Amino acid sequence: MSLRVKSVKLMDEFRDIDGKILKVLNGTASEEEREFVNYWVNESKNNAFQFQKLKGIWEERIQDSKLIGHEEYKKKIWRAFLSDKHSPKKIPVIPLYRRSWFRMAVVVAIMLFPIYSLYFQEEEVSEDEIPEVRLFTKSNPTGQKSLIQLPDGSKVWLNSDSRISYHEHFSDSLRAIKLEGEAYFEVVRDSLRPFVVDFESLTVTVLGTSFNISAFEAEKDLKVTLVDGSVKVSNSKLEDNLILEPGTGLVYSKEKNDYHEFSKHDNPELFRKTTGWKNGNLVFDGRNFEDFVREIKRWYGVQVQVKGTPPKGWNIRASFENELLTNVMDAVSYNKGFRYSLKDKELTIMFN
Repeated sequence: MSLRVKSVKLMDEFRDIDGKILKVLNGTASEEEREFVNYWVNESKNNAFQFQKLKGIWEERIQDSKLIGHEEYKKKIWRAFLSDKHSPKKIPVIPLYRRSWFRMAVVVAIMLFPIYSLYFQEEEVSEDEIPEVRLFTKSNPTGQKSLIQLPDGSKVWLNSDSRISYHEHFSDSLRAIKLEGEAYFEVVRDSLRPFVVDFESLTVTVLGTSFNISAFEAEKDLKVTLVDGSVKVSNSKLEDNLILEPGTGLVYSKEKNDYHEFSKHDNPELFRKTTGWKNGNLVFDGRNFEDFVREIKRWYGVQVQVKGTPPKGWNIRASFENELLTNVMDAVSYNKGFRYSLKDKELTIMFN
């Protein structure tokens, strides 16, 4: 085969290489696309050098997860690129395989602001037409739960009165989630991309596992419960990171900045409560009256009015599976000696 024919074939083979590199860097590449990029990188030292340079710039831009996809941050980078390399209005999108540092800088800008339909088109794009990397937020009101599938295939059971935020595409080095409230995670294993959940003052880092996080703002404790796999719990205020083992959990006191561990053997009620809610298991593990009311409001989406004075030492311990609110209230009212009425979404608890 002549050098000229071989060169033409390689150019055709790698014609969509910058599209595949983009997918590798933002975490959306298939296994076949990753292998293709790896093959291209190994074709020459020049390819390897350019890929490492692009990867370095990409990772530098997203090292602070709070800035990933942030609108103002992206616009600042884009405007800086335009002012340095082009007129402030237009920029041509040119394929990566046409080598030069100028053209590679263009592709870097495209990677930072994905323009999926323009990988190899010789056309101009105005600054106003550049799409944003979308931040998805999923939330549930009280009385509602949902199952969410993340971009990497991981699953999240989101509890009521809870919210998660994540980006349309995970990066090639990190899968970042922000949680408010409670969620149960089944994470797809990926040794190259840790799965990180930020909630209040704690961070949980995993590769692939099943675990629950309870982080309601109104509650005094944060809880992490591990079903299988391994998770690392970290907090800048604590000296050491804590590695949980399957069947164990952690309760972190927001007031005391301290924690204690538990397991499904020494505290089965708490373990069942933090892992079974997604299956409809409502567990009261020695809660006081205020916590009991808060749980009822969150679980069933009702407003609660209390008449009279509840007894001291409430300490309710009970478990219900997919029960109607009236059945729960019948059982608890009989045990604790109060009356109740339920009309529409208004629950009234009456003490003598």
